Amino acid sequence: MHMPKVSHRRHHHTAQDERGNLFSALFHINAISQMYHYHITPEMGVYALKSIRDLVFMGIELLTENTMIQVISLKAHNRTPLRDLAEEYLSNENRSFVEFAYIGVETYQVETNSVLFLWIFYCFLHGPTGLKVLQKGVRCLTLARALRVITFSLTILPNPNPKCKFTGPVDPFNLSPGGACNDLLYSGHVIVYTISALAVTILCSSYPFAILRFFIRVFIWTQVIQRMIRAVVELHHYSVDMFLGLCVTLLMWHAEVLYYDLPTPPQPLYPHLKKLLFPFDHDGVVDRYVDQFTLFYKHFKRQPMKTLTSLIKHHDIVLPAKTRMKQI
Repeated sequence: MHMPKVSHRRHHHTAQDERGNLFSALFHINAISQMYHYHITPEMGVYALKSIRDLVFMGIELLTENTMIQVISLKAHNRTPLRDLAEEYLSNENRSFVEFAYIGVETYQVETNSVLFLWIFYCFLHGPTGLKVLQKGVRCLTLARALRVITFSLTILPNPNPKCKFTGPVDPFNLSPGGACNDLLYSGHVIVYTISALAVTILCSSYPFAILRFFIRVFIWTQVIQRMIRAVVELHHYSVDMFLGLCVTLLMWHAEVLYYDLPTPPQPLYPHLKKLLFPFDHDGVVDRYVDQFTLFYKHFKRQPMKTLTSLIKHHDIVLPAKTRMKQI
């Protein structure tokens, strides 16, 4: 009885396939490496790696926080709400504050997730300065919320809404557990609101008019106060949760640890971003758009009304023959 030789052929082909896959993998790794070195400058690479490091720490904190929220909410405890004097005053004795808190709910006020997106987008609009504020905000958010995990894990407060009950199971990746009730002292939402307001307060300082800067700051901090009042009267948090969250975040913002090895955007930022995003712009189309925006911004800072009127009438800002591009 003769043994078939198929197995030897199959082994031969398998070895060839493995070598082919290895060479293919090495080719792709080399191509990606060349693309990385071509698109990303060393300065941008260092900044990106440090930023990713901080984002990883923030992700670990949020997953840990989400786990502890659900674990604490499963603990048996007396669910009778504590007496909140501020809530009693707002809800029963002075409704004008409550009415004030709901101004703009249907128009300009957005959800917390949208606040996060707008915070990031607003910082990106302000170039290197905005990125520094954003990076510091990420660290402040991570530390403030990590401290929050410790406080609500040490002492369990009954939820101000007696109907709130969490039955599990614990899932770290379920970011909306829908009923986790005892992550109260202090509020995580007010951390987000405060950091966003701080970013706007700092970055709007370069705007042309004092009245404009004043209006923007009053507007953003008014929204913070409105959201704090609504959280109390809607029984999402005690008033002490909101107050301590605001105070801790403001104090944390000035902590020296936030500046330790802080990622610094390359200076100037524009050439690095262009090499990363538009490496094949040999005709200078992107440069011309940047020049036009820079010229518009300079005109707007000197004569805002005249610049806007000219833009509406002519739909363009005419560039001079030679323009020195501002490197943001």
